[in-house]
Amino acid sequence: MDDPELEAIERRADGAGRAAFGATWRPVRRAIAPGRIELLGNHLDYNGGPVLAAAIDRAVIVLQSDATEGDGIGVVAADVPGVGTATLDPAALRDWRDEDKADPIDFVRGVVAATLARPGLRLRQPSLVAFAGDVPIGFGLSSSAALCVGVALALAEPAPPFKELVLLAQEAEHRLGAPVGTMDQSASVAGGVIEYDGAALEVRSLTPDLGDLVFAVADSGVERSLGASAYPKRVEEASAALAHARRALGVEIRHFAKLDAAQLAALSDGPDPLPEPLLSRARHVVSETARVREGVAALRAGDWRHFGALMTASGRSSATDYAISHPRVEELVGEALAVDGVLGARMMGGGEGGTALTLLPRDRVPALEAALRAKYYARHGMADREELIHVCAFAPGARLEEIG
Repeated sequence: MDDPELEAIERRADGAGRAAFGATWRPVRRAIAPGRIELLGNHLDYNGGPVLAAAIDRAVIVLQSDATEGDGIGVVAADVPGVGTATLDPAALRDWRDEDKADPIDFVRGVVAATLARPGLRLRQPSLVAFAGDVPIGFGLSSSAALCVGVALALAEPAPPFKELVLLAQEAEHRLGAPVGTMDQSASVAGGVIEYDGAALEVRSLTPDLGDLVFAVADSGVERSLGASAYPKRVEEASAALAHARRALGVEIRHFAKLDAAQLAALSDGPDPLPEPLLSRARHVVSETARVREGVAALRAGDWRHFGALMTASGRSSATDYAISHPRVEELVGEALAVDGVLGARMMGGGEGGTALTLLPRDRVPALEAALRAKYYARHGMADREELIHVCAFAPGARLEEIG
C-alpha cells in the first residue's frame, strides 16, 4: 500500500495481532472495506427503491493469519478499548443470533454464522484475525457494514462474488438484530459513487465531477445504534403500509418504493385510506424516490446547486414524514445551512443521531467548522473536541490482497 492513512490503520491492526497472538501471528491476507455516505435515498434500500451513495476514504482493515493448531478463529479488535480478544468456535456459531449485543467481535460472530449457512462457502480456519479502522462508529458512515464486508472477504472461501458478498454481510447484521437493507454493503463493495437499485440489488457506477465542492460530515454528538433505534420500527411500518396499499388498491405492488403519486393520492383520499403514521411513511418513500431520480440527472449535469436543494428536502422529509431524525441533528442541519456557501445539508443514515451531511465548496469548510464550534458545539459542550467535521473523498471499493 502507498496510502499513509491505510498504512496507519494496518499498523494498528498488526500491532494488536502481535500483542494478542504472539509468534503465531503472521498475516497473509488483508481485506480493506470502506465506509460510505448516503447522498440521497434515505430508507429506500429495504423498500426496494433507488439510492445514491458513495464509498469514502475511511476504511476498516482486517488482517488474517493462518493458525497452526486447533480449528477456531482468534479475533482481536485494535481500536475498541475493553473489547479484548476472543476465540470463536465456528461449529458452535452455526445458528448464532444475539439481538442484545453489538460489540465489534459480535459482528465477526455474525459473519462466521452467515458464512456457514451459505452453500458453497467455507471458512478459512484455523485463523487469527485482527482489525482496525478509521470509519467513526455511530456516525452513520456504515462502520458495521465495512467491518462485516472486510471480515467476510478475509474469512470466506472461495471469495464471494459481488451480490453474495453483499448478502452475506447483510445477514451478519441481521443476526445482531439490525434489519438493514443492502445499500451500505453494496456501496462498500462497489466503491466510488453508485446508483443503487434496492429492488434488483444492483448498482450502476457514476462518475460525477465535484469540481471544488466536497461532502463534509458533521458530528451531532448524539450516538446511535440501528438495533436500538426506530429503524426496526420503520421497517415494520413500511411492510404494513405496503400490505395495506396492495389490499386497498387491488394491485400487486412488489416494493413500497414502486408506489406512485397517483396511488399515494388514492391511499390518502380513497375509501380505504392509509392511517397515520403509515400515510406519512408512504409520502416520504414516494417523494424520496422522485428526489433520487432528480438527483441522478442533476449529478450528471453537474447541477450541484439543485443537488444540494434535493439533499435538504430529503432531510426534511426524513425528519417529518419518516420521523427518523433527532432534534439535535436537525438543529445542527439548520446551523450548517445558515453558513454562506453551503449548498445543502441533511441528516444521514438510519437516524436518531449520528451526523449531518453537507455539500459546500472546499474553501468554505473552515467557515462551516468555525460557525458550528461557535454555536452548536459550544451550546452542547463539544467545542473543545477534535475531528468534529470529516471531509470525505470518494474511494475504491472493498478488496482482498495477499501479503507477501
